[in-house]
Amino acid sequence: MVGVAIVLGMLAQVVVWRLVARDRLPFWPVTVGTFAVLGLASILAGDPSCCRDVSAAAAAGAGAASGLLLYGATRLVVGAASRNAALGARVVEIYRRSDEVRFATALAVTLAVAVPSEELFWRDLVLSELTASTSVAMGALATWTAAVVVSVAWGSLALFAGTVVGGALWTGLAAWSGGVLAPIASHLLWTGMMFVWPPRAARDKVPR
Repeated sequence: MVGVAIVLGMLAQVVVWRLVARDRLPFWPVTVGTFAVLGLASILAGDPSCCRDVSAAAAAGAGAASGLLLYGATRLVVGAASRNAALGARVVEIYRRSDEVRFATALAVTLAVAVPSEELFWRDLVLSELTASTSVAMGALATWTAAVVVSVAWGSLALFAGTVVGGALWTGLAAWSGGVLAPIASHLLWTGMMFVWPPRAARDKVPR
């Protein structure tokens, strides 16, 4: 039953992301709604764990620290990548999407719903299932690979790159801590900082 939920969840993401990429569906409402459904399904189908292998404080601390480091690295990479016109345009497009809804609303629902729900699906339900049938290392690798493959449906190089790097970090944190607290903390901090203080190259080019 859990395996079926995982497969359906992945397929749903591919279909929805393709429709969003083709401008058939609005980015923010659909993204938040899709992850909200997946997060709820993950809670019902699995047994979410905070952090089985480390203390809650250690998990939260490692998550927060890694989120800050990822944000710093992202600013450096985006600044360099934006010198390339094609890639820079892709990065700018992500920030332009925020014009679809009010900034405060986008920030609130993303941090409160989308980010935790995404982690519950990928770093709890999927990772736990694959780890149980293989090993921690193989389960983590398979989870990261699946997330990267699904992200191709976005049709965005910037979002794909974010999934490759961020997904690796958050999957590693979940595998290390045995739960979703660390990846959620990391993902929340990184996303919040990207909203509030986006990389200058992207921020300067987005029309307000």
